[in-house]
Amino acid sequence: MSGRLNDIYPETLKRHYEDPRNYRPMEGESSKASAVNPVCGDEVTIYLKGNQSKVNEVTYQGHLCAISKASASLMSEAVRGRDAQEISVISRDFEAMMRGSDAVSLGDLDALRSIRAYRVRIRCALLPWEALRKACEVLA
Repeated sequence: MSGRLNDIYPETLKRHYEDPRNYRPMEGESSKASAVNPVCGDEVTIYLKGNQSKVNEVTYQGHLCAISKASASLMSEAVRGRDAQEISVISRDFEAMMRGSDAVSLGDLDALRSIRAYRVRIRCALLPWEALRKACEVLA
């Protein structure tokens, strides 16, 4: 990839799209939730294993564009092992970052900042996080 495409798909995103982490359904999940982007047809289901005190495992599956898949892959690694309150803070900070804030550094998730230049793609990056919030709401 060259030029402008490298701007939207930096190496971290490319790695997570081409070799997505945790891309599979989960059996025996504690919670699951889905989200759909009707504009482009992306759909994702997030599976969680754990409780409010600790999410031990996060997986996902669905029909996803490169940005949604990379975002879900990065998200699944960023929130695994955290409690519901920490996940809520990370989700809020991620959404703020995607909407233009540079107040917080989110580690590997910062790779998705490049997407902000393409307003219609911001929704793609946020889609898995929407499903994650729903799944966390029903954790016991």
